[in-house]
Amino acid sequence: MPARPYLTEYNRQQSSQGCPLCGGHIYEGEPCAACFLPYKVTESIRSRTTPPRFVVVLGPTGVGKTVYLGMLLDLLSRGATGLRGLSRSPFSLALHRNLILALERQRFPEKTPVETDRWQWIHCEILPAKGRSAVDIVTPDVAGEAVTEEMEDPGSHKTIRALMSCCAGVVILMDLVQVVADGQAQEIFAMQLVSYLEALRPGRKKGRKVDVPVAVVFTKADLLDDGIADPVAFAKGNVPGLYGQCQARLERVTYYASGVAGSSAKVVDDSGRESLVPLRVEPRGIIEPFAWMVGQLDA
Repeated sequence: MPARPYLTEYNRQQSSQGCPLCGGHIYEGEPCAACFLPYKVTESIRSRTTPPRFVVVLGPTGVGKTVYLGMLLDLLSRGATGLRGLSRSPFSLALHRNLILALERQRFPEKTPVETDRWQWIHCEILPAKGRSAVDIVTPDVAGEAVTEEMEDPGSHKTIRALMSCCAGVVILMDLVQVVADGQAQEIFAMQLVSYLEALRPGRKKGRKVDVPVAVVFTKADLLDDGIADPVAFAKGNVPGLYGQCQARLERVTYYASGVAGSSAKVVDDSGRESLVPLRVEPRGIIEPFAWMVGQLDA
């Protein structure tokens, strides 16, 4: 069987001690000059013999990326639904710790900073169900503004471009409450992401669909009274433009609904600003999209 492309590229990069993400030159102790991958992530990847898979979790500002990733790490560490994750570097635990501390104070974590050097990165070894090989997953907690910047001006945000150019999978988060309320902004953002992915990763033959697995996840399902019984039917009825685009352009796509809080409340501070606080933690639909993604990586 011929070597898989990502393995060939990984071996080439490792032998030249180049950047594990983009292949660019790295100076000892410094971030990659081409894509700004932090050196601590490079070190963590180089310490492993397993080639990493970059999976990106993207969505507009406020969609819940930090909460989703932090809760995912928490569930993986406990071996939920047969999928277990082991952190492969101390920095991977920062996002997990920050989310748990925030939830204990009945708060959601602060939004992700726009500056790339302040992003939290995850390097986690996933131990799937029996009979499947372990997978090293690397992903950052990306700021929504950075994604918007890159889509509007391709090439302006090198980290996002490098991630989308070589990622093994994409998770697109959409705020369910906003989809139901006005839908348009969330749907357009997701459609832009699919178009951007297609521009970077066109099918190998003319007319072929993009073969990167994409999971569309409707977040904050806990805030909808009736929830979502069928995410595919919900997508067809509420974001038909996105659904049609995904069917036409993507080889592998699936839909999920997720939530973290069993109940929430709005609080108003002294300045009159409203914010949402979690009253009870009750995660749902967090592991399932990721389990599907991991299952697709060698498909």
